[in-house]
Amino acid sequence: MTGYLSFPYQIDGSGQTATTDLATYVQNLILLVFETNPGERVNRPDFGAGMRQLVFGGMDAALASAAETLVRSKLIQFLGDAVSINTLTVTMDNESVTVDLTYFVTHTQTTAGTSITVPLPGYSATPQNGSGATATASIPDY
Repeated sequence: MTGYLSFPYQIDGSGQTATTDLATYVQNLILLVFETNPGERVNRPDFGAGMRQLVFGGMDAALASAAETLVRSKLIQFLGDAVSINTLTVTMDNESVTVDLTYFVTHTQTTAGTSITVPLPGYSATPQNGSGATATASIPDY
């Protein structure tokens, strides 16, 4: 097997475990931290940033600042050996929470970035690549 496991786990056209490149794999790890709510994992109750819960928390500057601190600390805690955060901003509006992130991948010594939007139910998710990133990610609608 070459490459890194695809996320979510899937089988490719040849019946083998699907793999992906390192950039996509790292971005999927970041998405996994964003998407998982604390308490969701049986043996890792502290894992995850719980971005979906923030959508319902009220849209104000204080919550956006707290969310930025939460996301930064969770990324450092769970992916600190794989990435270093260059910039991280959390923006909240009436329909979604958006996280803009640029990071340094320690394995490849490259910079990548992503923008992940968590929509309210009924709105569409809009993932966008940042400069240097070759992968896309989104947190799907409910």
